[in-house]
Amino acid sequence: MEENVKKRSKKYRWLSIVLVLALLLTALFLDSRYRLVTTRYELSFENLPESFDGYRIVMLADLHFAQYGKDNSRLLERIKREQPDIITLNGDFIEKRTKMEKGEQTAQLEPFLTELARIAPCYFASGNHEWASGELKDFSALLEQLGIKYLHNEFVLIEEDGEHIVLAGVEDPNGPADMMLPDELVDIIEENYPDSFSVLLGHRANWLEKYPELEVDIILCGHAHGGVVRLPFLGGVFGTEFDLFPKYDAGIYNEGNYYMVLSRGLGGSVPMPRFLNNPEVVSITLRSQQL
Repeated sequence: MEENVKKRSKKYRWLSIVLVLALLLTALFLDSRYRLVTTRYELSFENLPESFDGYRIVMLADLHFAQYGKDNSRLLERIKREQPDIITLNGDFIEKRTKMEKGEQTAQLEPFLTELARIAPCYFASGNHEWASGELKDFSALLEQLGIKYLHNEFVLIEEDGEHIVLAGVEDPNGPADMMLPDELVDIIEENYPDSFSVLLGHRANWLEKYPELEVDIILCGHAHGGVVRLPFLGGVFGTEFDLFPKYDAGIYNEGNYYMVLSRGLGGSVPMPRFLNNPEVVSITLRSQQL
């Protein structure tokens, strides 16, 4: 009798432990899916014009049609708190795998993008999902309607008090086979605005592997989704090329001629849910270190 009681007690203890672990894992998965975080960087440059000291860029990437509150109201509030000078949209705002009718994602994103454009000037660079979705034509038309600049392998000058920086954007490699390459675009910038401070918007995270010597100051990108699952001390687990523990998964890197700031993104496009990898808004403050 006493032995049976001890066996039942031990069984219940194990069940309690399993239940607690299951609840903890569920809470962590939910937190990783729904709790937005803001990651802030402050970067100093000797060639940044003094007028741009304190200039703030908010980067958004890989939304994949995720929703944080009605029309992404929670996301908009977080962006507003950063008081950005500009907002960059670094691709994959729509999802290529969807049961929605063509154009429906674009239509449903309109209220969010409308409010986003009211916070600060916005600049878009395409991702692989925009090209693969069949919605890029509708999506780019909406961006133009809202005054969000789509950088088609081109650049613009941003001016402050008579000084300027260059902001460029490249199309995702899923674009036309004969389009301009990133190094060709940068060569044009160097030819026309030599020694200017430059920021390049892209989507994919392979810049330091493909173009380590590119003559720019910052590259902003996403695509890696933070490795989807992140482990303490090890970082992201899954790469976009089906590799494990990719070298470039999230954060800031300074291994080439430039800083590469890699967003963990806001949504997901794979069946595996994010884990220990909260959706991320990236906020970058530029500082001038004049000689």
